[in-house]
Amino acid sequence: MGKTSKIPPAPAQTRAETKRRRVGKVVHDERGNGSVQWEDAPADYERVVLEVINDGRAGRAEDFNPYAQRVPRARDSTGATTRTDLRKLSDWIKKMRELEERKRNADDQDED
Repeated sequence: MGKTSKIPPAPAQTRAETKRRRVGKVVHDERGNGSVQWEDAPADYERVVLEVINDGRAGRAEDFNPYAQRVPRARDSTGATTRTDLRKLSDWIKKMRELEERKRNADDQDED
């Protein structure tokens, strides 16, 4: 197993200090890497309470299935999807390269 580093326990704190909130803010170093810098919150700091409001339009989160929203791909009359024949594609690419090579050679002969 991998070696784990053990962090020594924090020194004993009084109850008042442990209830004090901390505020984190993102700071970036000279390379642009982000990290969190923690600071003690001011004594009059009030945390913003976030809540989810369900007005019934979206439904319950438990009922949400992102995969159910997918639209099926169009199929031909046999029900099979179209497939690319890679051999034909390879032949076409070879022919196009040969054609380009012929054009280059013809241009080179015209310049002479």
